[in-house]
Amino acid sequence: MSVAATKPEPVNIQAGELRQARRNFLVALEPVRPAVYRYCRRLTGTVWDAEDLLQETLVKALSDASQRHEPISNVEAWLIRVATNTWLDTLRRSDRTALQDFSEPGADMPDDGAADPLTSLEVESALGHLMLVLPPRERACVVLKDVFNYSLAEIAELLDTTAGAVKSALHRGRGTLAAARAGGSVPADDDGAASGSGTTPTQPEGHPELLRRLADAFNSYDIDAMVSLFLTGGRTVVIGNVSETGHEEIRTGSMTHTFGPDAAELYRASVHRYDGEDVILLWERPKDAPETPEVVADVLRLSCALGEPLIAELRWYFFCPEVLAEVAGGLGLPFKTNGVSYF
Repeated sequence: MSVAATKPEPVNIQAGELRQARRNFLVALEPVRPAVYRYCRRLTGTVWDAEDLLQETLVKALSDASQRHEPISNVEAWLIRVATNTWLDTLRRSDRTALQDFSEPGADMPDDGAADPLTSLEVESALGHLMLVLPPRERACVVLKDVFNYSLAEIAELLDTTAGAVKSALHRGRGTLAAARAGGSVPADDDGAASGSGTTPTQPEGHPELLRRLADAFNSYDIDAMVSLFLTGGRTVVIGNVSETGHEEIRTGSMTHTFGPDAAELYRASVHRYDGEDVILLWERPKDAPETPEVVADVLRLSCALGEPLIAELRWYFFCPEVLAEVAGGLGLPFKTNGVSYF
């Protein structure tokens, strides 16, 4: 005797309520978001990796906050702790480097409670990308102390270690940075390279041409042409907000929202090279005031399909104010930011 399989009852997930809760969370964090992005930027070395780390940090922070009983007294420090752990976990998973354990013999320097005797190297203003020569934990310590002015005790709490271990990491890190600034030799990690450093992306063959074809389709407001450039299962991602998969979702979602007849703004696309990568900038002006000077309102990057002259993924940075400021500002172009969320 066979028993007919029963179809499970659908789960009623109120997507609108979830989006609103997430939006409230993002808006509440806006005052500290620039500082957390700045920290992520120093850890990762590229604007794109920094935004990825920030977004993953926000996702994890929302989950953590929803499970907490006690209030979060220092939101910036809490987010920096989440970002640090997320970054170190990513490095561990990628096997890019062996992370020093702060508990290793010799890693701790005595801390007598006196003021930190080490002299700051003014890393934020003077060193820039030299920070990337440091191993991960030393980099985190130097950034937190010399860029964010955290005390040894505060850094130790964030990194689950002792103030003496932090002092030791600062001593090693500052020595490495001083040697790098002076043009001396720099100790390498086990794999012979600085870990977690930003690298110039290698763009696949056809990437610049595909990017320009998309920009041309944007400028002609040809939504059919836009959609035809994607794989059948291609994706668009409005970073931190929404994703679409497949031609129909892409057509009725981001493309129609931006270039459809009901859009309140006019857009123009231009292709620029930033940090070794070709990107699209979208210039915006109000449709009802076309004489208004246009400003950059979005940055877009694409990933090519493997072996096909088609887009696998298009990433919109419309709700990433720090990325807009860094890219457009770095190119010397006028820009506007758009908050952090649609909803």
